[in-house]
Amino acid sequence: MINFEVESSVIGGLLISGLTQDASDVLATMEPEFFGSGFCRRTYEVIRKQAKARGLIDVLMVAEEMGDQFSNVMEAAKNCPSAANLKGYAKMVMDLHCRRKMIELMDSVRGQIEHGTVDAATEAMDQFLAKASEIRAPQDEIRPVHLKEIAEDYAQMLEKRVQNGDESDTLKTGIPDLDDITGGINPVDLVIVAARPGMGKTELALRITKGVASQTIRGTSQKKGVLIFSMEMDSQQIIERQIAGAASMPVSSLRNPAKMDQEDWTKVTVGMGRIVDLDVWVVDASKLTVEQIRAISGRHKRANPNLSLILVDYLGLIEKPKAERNDLAIGHISASLKAMAKDLRTPVISLSQLSRDVEKRPNKRPTNADLRDSGSVEQDADAIIMLYRDGVYNENSPAANYAEIIVTKNRFGKLGTVYQLFKDGHFLDTDQAMAANICQQSNQPAQRRFKGADV
Repeated sequence: MINFEVESSVIGGLLISGLTQDASDVLATMEPEFFGSGFCRRTYEVIRKQAKARGLIDVLMVAEEMGDQFSNVMEAAKNCPSAANLKGYAKMVMDLHCRRKMIELMDSVRGQIEHGTVDAATEAMDQFLAKASEIRAPQDEIRPVHLKEIAEDYAQMLEKRVQNGDESDTLKTGIPDLDDITGGINPVDLVIVAARPGMGKTELALRITKGVASQTIRGTSQKKGVLIFSMEMDSQQIIERQIAGAASMPVSSLRNPAKMDQEDWTKVTVGMGRIVDLDVWVVDASKLTVEQIRAISGRHKRANPNLSLILVDYLGLIEKPKAERNDLAIGHISASLKAMAKDLRTPVISLSQLSRDVEKRPNKRPTNADLRDSGSVEQDADAIIMLYRDGVYNENSPAANYAEIIVTKNRFGKLGTVYQLFKDGHFLDTDQAMAANICQQSNQPAQRRFKGADV
C-alpha cells in the first residue's frame, strides 16, 4: 500500500517551497519511515538533515547529495502539482503509513490465530489490540491554546458543577470523609493505594468498588461500572470478600458455613442481593502485561461505555518487560497505567506494596518515600493514599480497631487523614474527631506482633 505519486508530491512540495512554516510543520511531524518508497524516504532524510543543519531547503543541494538519484530529485520537484497543498499530501502519506502498519500487525498475528490454540489466538488478539492502539497518525500540528479560551472552557465546567450540586464531574469513592479531602477522582487520574501487607489494601479497594458501582450515571438510571484486574486473588475470593462486606460479617464465617446460624444465612442472602446487580467485572489472571491490561480495558470500555473505574490489584504483580532494570520496568508500568486513564478517560486505582524499611523505624506510618521504586510511581500518580493500622503492630493499642487512610499526595487538592473503624476485616465510617484523638494518642513506637496475608 504505497502511493508513490503522493509521496513524491511531499518531496516535491518541500523542494519547491523551501523552509516555509508549512514545511517546518511537516518536518516536525513526519518521520522517514512514513515513506514506503525507498527513494522518497532517502530524499526526505537529506531534506530534513539540510533544514536542521543549514536552516534552508535547496533543491540543487539536495539533488547533488542524492548522487545518482539527481535526475529523480529534479523530476519530483518539477512534477509536484502544488506546494500550497504540502500539508494535505503529508497527511495522506501518514495515513497510508498507519494503514500499512496495521496490515503488518494483522499479518503478524494471523498465523497464531489460524494455526494456534484458542488460548494462543486470544493472547495474539490481546497483543494486536494493545499494539494497534499505539499506531496513530501524528497530529498535523500542535496548536497553542490562548489562556482566554481555556478560561472560558473552565468557566463552563464550573457552571456545570454548580448546577449539579453534590454530583460534580469527579468520581466519588463512597467514603464521604475521603471524598471531602480529595474532592473526588478526576476522569484521567492514576491513584496509588499503598501499604504494608495486612493493612487492608484489597479490602479498601473493594469498599471503593462498591461505593462507585452503587452510583448511577448522571441523568440516567444506569449504574457506573467497575473493572477489576485481580492478579493476587481469584474471582471466588473477590466475590467472597464482597459478600462478606455487604453482609457486615467476617470472611472467616463464610469459610465455615456449617457453623452459621439462620441470622448469618439471612445476612448472606441480603448481602448477595446488594451486589449481584452491581456492574462489576473481574479479570482473574495471574500474569498480565500492562499492554494486555490496556487492550482488555479498551475493549471493555467500548463494549461498556458506563465503565467508570479500573482497579489493578496490584502493580507489583504486573508482568515486567524482560531484561529491564526493576525501577525502569515499574516506571514503564506506572506511566502506561496513567496513559490508559487519559486515553479511556477512566480513572485507574492501582494497589502497591511498600518497602520493608517501614518496619525498621519507630513510627511506622508510611510516607511516599516508602513506595517501592518510588520515583516513577510518585511522579506518575495524581494521588497517593497510604493505609496504616496500629493494631497490625500492637493488638493492644487503643487504636487497634481503627484504620488510617492517609492522603500523602493529591495533585488537585489537599492532604490529610481519614479514619475508619476496622471491624471484621471491613472499613466502616466512624466519628472523625474521636478516632483522630485515639489514633494520635497511640502514635508511639511499637513492635509488630504478627504478620498475615494481605487483606
